[in-house]
Amino acid sequence: MTIQEYNELGTKIEQTLLLRYSPIALKLLYSEEDIPEGTLRPAKDRGDRLAMCQAYAMVRRNRKAITMLKEDHWCVWPLVSYGMVPLDEDDYNYMGDKFFFKDPERSKRFLREEYPMLKAEKKPIGFTIAPLRSCNFEPDIVTIYCTPAQIRSILMATKFHSGEMLPVVLDPVDSCVHSSIPVLNGKDYNVTFPDPGEYERGLTDENEVMFTMKAEKLTELYSGLSILSKANFGYQELAMDMSLNFPRPEFYNNMFAKWGLDTGSVWRKQDDVPTIREVKED
Repeated sequence: MTIQEYNELGTKIEQTLLLRYSPIALKLLYSEEDIPEGTLRPAKDRGDRLAMCQAYAMVRRNRKAITMLKEDHWCVWPLVSYGMVPLDEDDYNYMGDKFFFKDPERSKRFLREEYPMLKAEKKPIGFTIAPLRSCNFEPDIVTIYCTPAQIRSILMATKFHSGEMLPVVLDPVDSCVHSSIPVLNGKDYNVTFPDPGEYERGLTDENEVMFTMKAEKLTELYSGLSILSKANFGYQELAMDMSLNFPRPEFYNNMFAKWGLDTGSVWRKQDDVPTIREVKED
C-alpha cells in the first residue's frame, strides 16, 4: 500500500468504529537516515525524555509524530524489549520483576525466558510513531486505543476473515511492550490492558483497551468491519434491546425444535439488508 492508502484506511477505521483517537502507526528505525521528516525528537528538540506510554498519549491526544531513539526513553522496558540496550546475567538477577512475583526465582525466569523481546538479527535504533491518518511513513504495526465494545467489533471482523479465535496472553504491567513486541515478532493481532504506567503517566482512561495489529492486515480489518456494518451487525448498528422471548435467527428455532424446546418468531432483517455471508467486499 502507499502511504496515502494507509492514511485513508486510518480515517475509515476511525469513522467506522467512532474511535476517540486515531490508530497509532509505528515504524522501526535502523539508522538515522530512516527517521521520517517532521517528527519530534524529545531529547534533541525539547530536552525531554518520555516513557513509551507517554509518547503514545501525545500521538493520540495531540496528534504528534514522535521519534524515540535510545536517548529519548525514560522507562527501562522498551529499551530492553526492543534490543536497544544489552542485558548481562547480573541485570537479569537485578531487574527480575520481584514486585509482581512472590517467588524471586520465578521473576528471574520470567524475564529471561518469557518476557517479550524483539526477535531480529538486526536490532533497531528506535521507532517513529504517528497518527495513522496523517503518518508520512509505511508502518510496521498499528495500535488502536478503544473501548471493550469496539474491541468486540474488531475481533468479530478479524475472526470473519481468519476463521480463528485470537489467542491472548494478558499481563497487568508493561503494556507498551506486551502490545507491540508479539506483533512485531509475527503475531497478526494482539489485545492488551493498559498498565499502571499507562494510567498514571500516560493518562489512559479506565475503559480503554489496546488492540495491535500488523499494518499489512489493515485492509482485511476494514473489510471485515464494513461487511459487518452492511449486515447490520457492526459497531454503529448494534443497539441495546432487553425484549424477552425475542425473535431469533431461523437456525436457533430449528435447533431448539430438534432439542425438544420451545420455538418462537424468526428474526428477519430489512429486505435490503443482506446476511453477513451474502455481503460482498468493496
